[in-house]
Amino acid sequence: MATLKDVLLLTEKVERTGEVLSEVAAELREHDRRLIRLETMVELAQNKPRLT
Repeated sequence: MATLKDVLLLTEKVERTGEVLSEVAAELREHDRRLIRLETMVELAQNKPRLT
């Protein structure tokens, strides 16, 4: 009986870990998008002719 309880607890922990991992993945994708936007802005600023 104790082994079954341990298996159920482990299953619950694995499911919670999967949910957290999904949240982290979504946040990482958002950071990646923001980084790409920043890189694009820097590249455009570097290639823009200066008016002096």
